Amino acid sequence: MKPDEHLHIVILAAVWALLPVIISAVLVVVSWQGASGRLKRNKTSGFRTPTTMRSDQAWIAAHRAALRLTPLFVIMTVAIWGVLLETVWHGSSVTGIIVVGLGSAAVIVAVVLFAAYVAGRAAKSVDDHHDGWPQ
Repeated sequence: MKPDEHLHIVILAAVWALLPVIISAVLVVVSWQGASGRLKRNKTSGFRTPTTMRSDQAWIAAHRAALRLTPLFVIMTVAIWGVLLETVWHGSSVTGIIVVGLGSAAVIVAVVLFAAYVAGRAAKSVDDHHDGWPQ
């Protein structure tokens, strides 16, 4: 492998490694803001499903539930870094890094969808209780 090609692989892997960091940071910050009440119900940021948008209590409960998934976001990020590092370490090609990067993007999408599912279930549990708060 030529030194230039190796540099391109390392740079490409670094770019793919930033994706889970950015997504995880956004998820944690938005969840924390929503859980603390600093991020009010809105149409642009946060977990915005019909269930989470029903009430302020549902919105807060949803974001509290999503915030509890922070360890999952960290595990996802570390795992993706590990796979990318292993791929670079073993001298993979640019194509190999792209395949690993696309696979990590699929994992990120799955984790975000799971967080939205957890948030929606928490919001629904608020709506299922007559006093407006989960028990």
